[in-house]
Amino acid sequence: MTIWKNCTCDIYYRDEGAVLNDPGYEIRMTEGELVISYEGEQGWVNYKGKDLGGGHYALTADAVHGRAMVHLTPNAEIIEGCWEEQGCHGMWRFYLID
Repeated sequence: MTIWKNCTCDIYYRDEGAVLNDPGYEIRMTEGELVISYEGEQGWVNYKGKDLGGGHYALTADAVHGRAMVHLTPNAEIIEGCWEEQGCHGMWRFYLID
C-alpha cells in the first residue's frame, strides 16, 4: 500500500470558482484500488474505487452521495478528474505529497 498523507488539492467548482492549494487530503493506493479522504463537516469522507485500466478510477463516497472519475498518470505526482457531490459539480487536481 502506498499512502500520501499531506496532499493538497485544487478544487474547481462549476458555479462557484476555485479553491487552490487546499490542504488536508490523504490518498491511499493498493493493487487496483484508490481511496481519497478528506475531513468534511460531518467527519471524514472517503471516495473509494477500483482501477478501470490505464490509471482511470471510478470512485464513490456514499456518505456525501459523491462520485468521481480520476486519472493517475504513471510517474506523475498528480491525480486529476471530475467530481459530483450533493448537487455540486467540478474538477479536482491532487498533488501527491508524502
